[in-house]
Amino acid sequence: MMRLALKIVLPVVILVAASFGAYALVKSRPEPERRAAPEKVWVVETTLARFGDEMPELTLFGEVVAGRKVDLRPLVAGRVVDVGTNFQEGGVVRKGDLLIAIDPFDYEADVAERDAERNEARARMREISAEIAGTKAQLKHDKVQLEIRKRDVARREKLRGSGTSSAKALDDARLALIDNEQRIADRTRAVKTWNAKWQQQEATIARLDVAVRRARRDLEETRLVAPFDGFLLNVASELGKRIGTGDSVASLIDAERLEVRFHVSNATFARLRTEQGYAGSVARVYWPGEKNGAPFEAVLEREGSEIETASGGVSLYARLRNLGPDTAVRPGAFVRIEVPGRTYRGVARLPETSLYGGDTVYVVVDDRLTARKTTVMARIGTDVLVRDGIVEGDKVLTTRLSEVGTGVRVTAP
Repeated sequence: MMRLALKIVLPVVILVAASFGAYALVKSRPEPERRAAPEKVWVVETTLARFGDEMPELTLFGEVVAGRKVDLRPLVAGRVVDVGTNFQEGGVVRKGDLLIAIDPFDYEADVAERDAERNEARARMREISAEIAGTKAQLKHDKVQLEIRKRDVARREKLRGSGTSSAKALDDARLALIDNEQRIADRTRAVKTWNAKWQQQEATIARLDVAVRRARRDLEETRLVAPFDGFLLNVASELGKRIGTGDSVASLIDAERLEVRFHVSNATFARLRTEQGYAGSVARVYWPGEKNGAPFEAVLEREGSEIETASGGVSLYARLRNLGPDTAVRPGAFVRIEVPGRTYRGVARLPETSLYGGDTVYVVVDDRLTARKTTVMARIGTDVLVRDGIVEGDKVLTTRLSEVGTGVRVTAP
């Protein structure tokens, strides 16, 4: 029985003793020295804040268009008997150069006919003037005779009363007076009639003067000339072709009225509208086809008639300066245009990488980052113009950090 108890209790005692021994060894082992993890230092790049006035230029793209383009149409009909030397597609013409000439025979004959009709009317007017002058002279003599007839009747009436004159003599004198008065009435009416005919003939001559001027103008219109310096396109006539009034023979682009049309968003349009407005601002236009890459000058003149609903922007037009028939640029050329924007006063220009969250920058103070709220005034390419939150000379973080925050330790080379 004792032996059985020892077999059961002895292993238990040994296990308990071993457990206490192991526990004692664990508790008695030396504690290792704990060291704090070193603080991480970020190597970053910074820029010094410098405040001043900025007038950023906007780089845009547009297309050269014709500021003035006309369809050339003859005002008279006929057969083309001559064409100008440069009357061809792409031809360069100067003001007054011949484009086409229409057969002038019928129009020269019309001028001669209208001249003859006017000369005939003038001769008829001279005839009427002579009639008026002659009738007035006769009327003057009739009036002198009237006075004599009146005195003769008065004298015969006096003699008749004294019995020294016959009744027949008195009646003859009275008949002569009445006849004289009738002639005066007829001649007075004739003068009025001839004056009316003179006025009618004067109107006829005035109408024929207009007909002569119209015929001569039609004769001049047989030569269609360039109304200004420019480039020809859509040429649709040739020697020997018969053309009608109003037929298009060509189109002409004014070489001195080329413009650049470019589209801007509402935000960009707002940047262009300074206190004085955008009209009159001088821009530079670059076209790869120009030798030496020299820019053209252009003046902003106007905006489009409508705001485009699809894009919410507006088209602007800038007129190119100092152009002429010798210029190489043509409508349809794709160009780059640099337009001066509005002036921002008292702003700092920073790389866009400095901006966090749209309105926060970080300034390095004693090798640690400090967050500052700022106001973005404009964006220029990869830079931003900011105001508020920073002062002159602040070291602004320009490196993008994933663990950015106030208190982060940094070092800048």
